[in-house]
Amino acid sequence: MKSKIEAVNRKPKKMGLMSNREKPRSKINTIQPELDYRRLYENSLILERTINTRGIIIACNNAYAKHFGYSKKEIIGKSIFNHIAKESYDEMMRTFNVWKKTGIVRNREIWFKRKSKTIFLGLLSATNIYDSKRRLIGSNTAIRDITEINSARRKIQENEIRIRRQLEDLKKSNKLLFTMEQKYKNLYEKTPALLRSVNTKGIVTDCNEAYTKSLGYSKKEILGMSLLDHTAKKSIKDMTNDMRRWRKTSIISQKEIWLKRKNHSIFPTLLTGTNLFDENGKIIGRTAVLTDLTQIYHAREKLQSREEQIEAQLLSLKKLNTMKDEFLTMITHELKTPLVPINSYVDILLSEVLGPLNEAQKNRLKIMKSSSKSLLKLISDILDAQKIELGQLTLKKESYDIAEIIKDTVNKMKPIVERNGISITTNLHEGIYCLCDKIRIEQVLSNLISNSLDFCAKGSGKIHIKLYPQDGNAKIIVRDNGIGITKSALDKIFVKFYQADTTTTREHGGTGIGLSVCKGIVEGHNGKIWAESKGRNKGTQMHILFPIAN
Repeated sequence: MKSKIEAVNRKPKKMGLMSNREKPRSKINTIQPELDYRRLYENSLILERTINTRGIIIACNNAYAKHFGYSKKEIIGKSIFNHIAKESYDEMMRTFNVWKKTGIVRNREIWFKRKSKTIFLGLLSATNIYDSKRRLIGSNTAIRDITEINSARRKIQENEIRIRRQLEDLKKSNKLLFTMEQKYKNLYEKTPALLRSVNTKGIVTDCNEAYTKSLGYSKKEILGMSLLDHTAKKSIKDMTNDMRRWRKTSIISQKEIWLKRKNHSIFPTLLTGTNLFDENGKIIGRTAVLTDLTQIYHAREKLQSREEQIEAQLLSLKKLNTMKDEFLTMITHELKTPLVPINSYVDILLSEVLGPLNEAQKNRLKIMKSSSKSLLKLISDILDAQKIELGQLTLKKESYDIAEIIKDTVNKMKPIVERNGISITTNLHEGIYCLCDKIRIEQVLSNLISNSLDFCAKGSGKIHIKLYPQDGNAKIIVRDNGIGITKSALDKIFVKFYQADTTTTREHGGTGIGLSVCKGIVEGHNGKIWAESKGRNKGTQMHILFPIAN
């Protein structure tokens, strides 16, 4: 019994092929149709299979068998649904039933399943097979693996989201033009891809309707022209080199080629192809598939333009931020300069070397001294914050016993802590040495103790400092029984200028700079700092890790 493929090859007119009247006369007319059809079927890069109306595979090409991982013997006689992934099973069943009723299947995206159980996305189209009475007896199905195209499409969509959804208008234009490289003559004219066949001299011997329409010629005008007549000037060299290499190696490289229309406008395409052989196996030409990349190029240009705009905006913001940093540094220096003599004059007045003072005068001078000290600390914190942000904070590191640094800091802070009726206790593991800047570590500890002092109730407040080794680090915990921190604020308190309470009537002072400075100093020692609290009125724990010195 003759195969379905042989039956199809012997009846080209019933398969929708060009008639002898339509087919151009050229050198390839000497090829025996049956051998040519078989060769196109077997050598096609598209996955080709032939089925009957029950969905049984009666033939397939080498590309189909190889791509699915089966031998042809394993495929022939099996249902097409053996190769359908579960994601598309229902869709394929609907498509199959529609085909049996209408005889139409075109450009369906279906997930297929290989023998290895892996799946891939394919673009499926079918051309009907009829018997002598024009009854539908099967179809030739072409499948193209579009997994990479689908991945590229997802990547473009992700890029659209990444640039703040500013490219929503490009979604439609980002779709790739899926084309099928059809080698059966009955598909040659119908495929939406631009198809052209040339001989070994580069003379066009055949082309499809899509090619003629896209270039603006009639088919009669195109046949006999050189393929270079349709190549844009910028791609002449590439096309010439490609043809020269192909004549030597028989290899057709996939590459981008710009084509030229009859009206001299140009457009980009992706060129792929397959060789044409005579009955003796000699190469007599090649058929090229040219996919129009115009939409992709437009999308790429728009995407590049948007990215350039965003980059320019970002550069402008960086310049403004630098100007802000420079201004802040300048203004803090200018504020600090007059405070030094003010403090000195207040000290002189309080010493009464210039004359005795009454209690009211002394109290006002003490308020002035306290306020100027607070302002000096604020200015110092701002300067430190700026140095940290600009990467200019200098740390003079030496090996110190962390317990001794904590003791020194507590002793300095004890008078002011006890004046507020707050107790401060320690539990320190001795002999933990870290490579650190002693003054800066004291600054961190003083800041944390001051914060606890500010947020603890006078007369009943408690501050406890613990030090112990943990996994090669010195672990410091400063715990208090103050008002605590809400969960939503825990990650924000180390942000510069952040205030948990921003009302003008807030009970507790502070500028929101101190903890950001602490974070910068700790991280400058390759350490880590974070806060923990169970909520309002549940107290706070400040945790610090410093690497122990070897």
